[in-house]
Amino acid sequence: MSIENPQRASSAPIEVLHVDDDPAVLDLTQSFLDEELDAVTVATTTDPDEALERLDAETFHCVVSDLEMPGRDGLELLEAVRDRYPDLPFVLYTGKGSEEIAAEAINAGVTGYLQKGGPDQIRRLANRVQHAAAEHRSRIESERYSTVLRALGYPVYVVNEDAAFEYVNEAFVELTGYDREEILGSTPGLIKTDEGVETANDMLSQIVSSTGPDRQKFKVDIRTADGDVVPCYDHMAALPFDDEFRGSVGILRDATAEQRRRQELLRQNERLDEFTSIVSHDLRTPLGNAKTAADLARATGDEDAFDRLETEHERMEQMIEDLLTLAREGQTVSETEPTDVTAIAAEAWEPFCCADDSLDLPDAELVVDGDPSRLRQLLENLMRNAVEHADSPVTVTVGRVGDGFYVADNGPGIDRERREQVFEPGYTTAAGGTGFGLSIVKRVADAHGWEVTITEGEAGGARFEFVDQRSDATTEALSVS
Repeated sequence: MSIENPQRASSAPIEVLHVDDDPAVLDLTQSFLDEELDAVTVATTTDPDEALERLDAETFHCVVSDLEMPGRDGLELLEAVRDRYPDLPFVLYTGKGSEEIAAEAINAGVTGYLQKGGPDQIRRLANRVQHAAAEHRSRIESERYSTVLRALGYPVYVVNEDAAFEYVNEAFVELTGYDREEILGSTPGLIKTDEGVETANDMLSQIVSSTGPDRQKFKVDIRTADGDVVPCYDHMAALPFDDEFRGSVGILRDATAEQRRRQELLRQNERLDEFTSIVSHDLRTPLGNAKTAADLARATGDEDAFDRLETEHERMEQMIEDLLTLAREGQTVSETEPTDVTAIAAEAWEPFCCADDSLDLPDAELVVDGDPSRLRQLLENLMRNAVEHADSPVTVTVGRVGDGFYVADNGPGIDRERREQVFEPGYTTAAGGTGFGLSIVKRVADAHGWEVTITEGEAGGARFEFVDQRSDATTEALSVS
């Protein structure tokens, strides 16, 4: 794959330290390097020991040194520099040389070996310094980024010019679930859908164009070896290159938690809209009735008017409590545990029962995996709903249905066409009802992962069944007293 001059030239400053015992050579070389290279700064010294001091105190990207100097020659300076800064580029630029000296310099780790000469030699020196400084800077940046990436733990990959994985880190292996050997040499289609591969190619085309951005961030679904789909953000850039495309590098960031937060935010916004509608609409009726009753009580002093006023206030208070329950509890539950529905139902029934009312429970324990406090909340709302809609004496029955349970009453029941509507907040057919009880029931069931369905009970009333959606439960009433 060949692409013409896609990367914009780097003009990062180059800091050079030139050591030579001849000031004239220093001045001439400095002037020539300033002319040949962009953004170069050349520091000069005639003393090798001073050069070591300056290396300790300042930042340089390349050292250029003469060979024969009094006190410490170029090879001795090279050895001292290598002891302190093993990776710092070091170019020997000498007037005298030999194959023996060149071999010794190479063995000592010299970056370049050039003999002094006219303009052509100084141009060669400038070119060698530029490349050595760029490689040194890239190595420093790579080490810095590698350290950061290791600390962050993000999955990292490199795709070569043939569109095959050339490198992946351990975090990438853990995310995808494939062995490293399976990934290396494979194309991105191993972990991405056709659409994901097409999106990545489009982004890469923009990156390598002469007017495109240096990097791109886009969403992509990663398919793991187990068949799971992990939503991610792909941060992609092209590897540095001149004329020949060398490939791309990318960092993946798992967006699962972010997507979950976004969905929860959407649900919260929906609930907020829902609550706003209820407050602005449904509270108007009891508020208007209370105002009318207050005016009537003020004008006549009639006890019935005061009773009506108190009733409307109680109704509004109940509506507000139910609204707060929906707002606070939302669709979450705390940690679940084996919970006896029978015991909680018996406790929940006490505030609702009258002398003639009855609660029928199964003889054996009816245990489900649930949050006890939220389960009681569910049962209380079902019992309140039964009392509000059924004529006395009210009978509420709790029994087993498959792996779940049911709650039934002897009231008028719920017509088939209204069985979905009754879960909508504010929907009620009972005089004085708030219309939130069954909405709370549905929220609690959803939070547990229970499917709630409404059928007709044996006594002709409403029967609410709660079954774990992951089970293949079949209806089976074990006990109806």
